[in-house]
Amino acid sequence: MSAQPPNPDQPDRPDRPDRPDRPEHAGAKDPRTALELSKLDHHQLEEQEQAEHQWHEHLPLPFRILDTVVKTVMVVLLAALIVAVGANVFGRYVLSESIAGSDEMARFLFIWVIFLGAALAHLHREHIAVELVVERLPAGWQRVTTVVQELVVLGVVLALLYSSTQVLAISAGSSALLDVPLWLINISVPVCAGLMALITLYRIVVALRPTSAQEV
Repeated sequence: MSAQPPNPDQPDRPDRPDRPDRPEHAGAKDPRTALELSKLDHHQLEEQEQAEHQWHEHLPLPFRILDTVVKTVMVVLLAALIVAVGANVFGRYVLSESIAGSDEMARFLFIWVIFLGAALAHLHREHIAVELVVERLPAGWQRVTTVVQELVVLGVVLALLYSSTQVLAISAGSSALLDVPLWLINISVPVCAGLMALITLYRIVVALRPTSAQEV
């Protein structure tokens, strides 16, 4: 069978330089070396740490202390959580017997880590937020939307604070295995809500000032 002449209106696929399936396009790698990428990542990390340090220094003293204390407590709780989970895994798969109380301890530690982490994320403005519209508004309207937003947040955390204190008032007894008082676990919710309420109140005060101060 004789080969048909190529159609000039439909060039062969290998002759099209814009095709991504050509060998030079397939599996294309970043031209930068691994050392350059490592330096770039290190530089970005340094910039992030510097920005975090500047942000921390501009916080009022009570919030700086709060930030440091909550971070320290969370590190201790996370370390204890890892030990508790690791001990339970070791007991089940090596000793063929679960270590009594390890599940319960891990659950209690996890509860505290969650609520302290929520308060810390609120302090660092790391909760999910859609700011596409707000960033396009004039400065005056941005302050208005900030106040409205913080008032809504304040209402939610105050409702959470009230309901959690009601639950705390009727939470009697202790846990089944470790005999830990239940109030010691349930109090994590009002602690979180109280911290978030203080942070939100401060942000409202900052937003209402005539001259904008450093925000939390």
